[in-house]
Amino acid sequence: MNTIRPSIPRFSALLRKKPFSVPSPGPPLPPGILVDEEISPVYDSKYFYPAKPGEVLADRYQALVKVGWGVSSTVWLARDLQGHIDVPEGIVALKIANNNASSAGHECEVEEHISTADPSHCGRSLIRTLLDSFEVNSIEGSYSCLVYPPMREPLSMYQRRFDGGKMPLPLIKTYIRALLTGLDYLHRECRTVHTDLKLENIMVSFEDPTVLAHFIDSQLKNPMAFKIDSAGRPVYQSRSDFGPLKSLRSIPQLVDFGLATTLEEDDDWGIWPIQPDHYRAPEVILGNGWQMPADIWNLGVLLWDMIEGKELFQHIHDQEGRYDAKLHIAEMIALLGPPPPEIIQRYQYMREYSWPNPIRRDDGRVCETAEEYFYGPFFDEKGRFLHEDLIPKRKLDDTASFLGREEKEAFLDLAKGMLAWHPDARKTAGELAGHSFLQPKPNLC
Repeated sequence: MNTIRPSIPRFSALLRKKPFSVPSPGPPLPPGILVDEEISPVYDSKYFYPAKPGEVLADRYQALVKVGWGVSSTVWLARDLQGHIDVPEGIVALKIANNNASSAGHECEVEEHISTADPSHCGRSLIRTLLDSFEVNSIEGSYSCLVYPPMREPLSMYQRRFDGGKMPLPLIKTYIRALLTGLDYLHRECRTVHTDLKLENIMVSFEDPTVLAHFIDSQLKNPMAFKIDSAGRPVYQSRSDFGPLKSLRSIPQLVDFGLATTLEEDDDWGIWPIQPDHYRAPEVILGNGWQMPADIWNLGVLLWDMIEGKELFQHIHDQEGRYDAKLHIAEMIALLGPPPPEIIQRYQYMREYSWPNPIRRDDGRVCETAEEYFYGPFFDEKGRFLHEDLIPKRKLDDTASFLGREEKEAFLDLAKGMLAWHPDARKTAGELAGHSFLQPKPNLC
C-alpha cells in the first residue's frame, strides 16, 4: 500500500531555513572578572553546557545570544531552523539546564500537563509552557533543553521602565486581573500549585514584533563579550535589555514551573517548605500542609511589590540578614491579628509530624519537621505566641497610603480576601479576578 510518509522528511528539508552567519566572537573579558553564572557561590563549570553563538542544537535550534542565567541553567535566544508557527520570525527562548539539574524533567512534565488540561480556558494563554524539549550531550554529560516562546523581560525589569519604577495603576490592575485568571486556570483546571510566585517569574510579552527583530539584528552586528573560565569553558556576557517600550500592549504570563506541584485529589496536601521568604504563607511555616490557597497568599503579598514597589513584610530578617520565621509570624500577627483557634489546633497536631524525606536546611542541618526547619516552636499549648516582644506596631490599613481613600478601601478589601490565616478563608483566583478594585473605570467622556 502506498503512503506519503516517506516524503515528509524531504518536504521538511525544503522548508528548513539556513543558519544565520554569526560574526566572530566579541571582545574578550579579563579572566579575573566573574561573569553571569560564575557569580553564584555554587558555580561549577562542568555542570553548564558550553553553548556558543551560531551553534545548532538538535539539528534545529541555532543559538544566537545569551539573555539570562541562573544557578542551574542559561537562557539563549535561538532561531528555529524548521520554524514554529507560534513564534515570530522563528525566534525561540532556549533554556539549557545543567547536567546535574533534577528539576528540568519535572518542569517538562508539569508544563505538558498544564498545556493540555483545557486549552479553551481564557487563562491558558496567560501561562507560558513548552514548545519543545530535547537533550544535548557533551563530554561532561547530558543537558535538558526546554524551548519556549520568547518574552520581553520579567515584571521586575518592566516596572523600571516607568517613572519612579511604578507602572500606571490602571495597567497594574489589568496585570493583576490577568495573573489571577492564569492562576484560576492553573488551580481549577490543572490542580497545580506554582509555589514560586515572584516578579521574576512573571514575564511580559513583546509589545511589537519589531522589538525582537531589531534586538537580534543588533546582537549579530555587535557580538557578546566573553571569557574562558579556568576549566576552558566559554562564558558569554548576557544581554537582556530590549530597549524602550514602543507601547503598553504587552501581556503578562506566569512562567517557571520547576518547583510547581500538582495535587490530583482534594485531600492531597503538600507539606514540604515552599515559596520565596517574603511571600511564604503561614501554613507553610507552621507545617499545617498547603494547597492552592498558598499561591493566593503569595500573590496577595506581591500586590505591594507591583503597585508600590515595596515589600509588605519588612521585618523578616535577623541582624545578619538571614530569614527568621518567628519575625515573619510576628509581623503577620501585627498586620492580620492573631491566628484563629483552628489554625493553632492544626499546628499543635502537625508539629510532631515527620516528613517522609528529611530536608537539608541552608545551614546544613537535616530536618524532619517544619518546626525544626523553621526554628520553631512558635505557639505554646494555649495558643499564645512565644515571641510577643517581636510583634511590630504595624497595621494592614496603614500599608496602602499610596492610594486615595476609595481606591485604598477597595484595594484592602481585595488584599484581605487573599491574606487570611486560614487557607479556606481566602477567595479563589476566579473570585478575586472579578473584584471591583480590578475592574476598568467606565469612560464618562
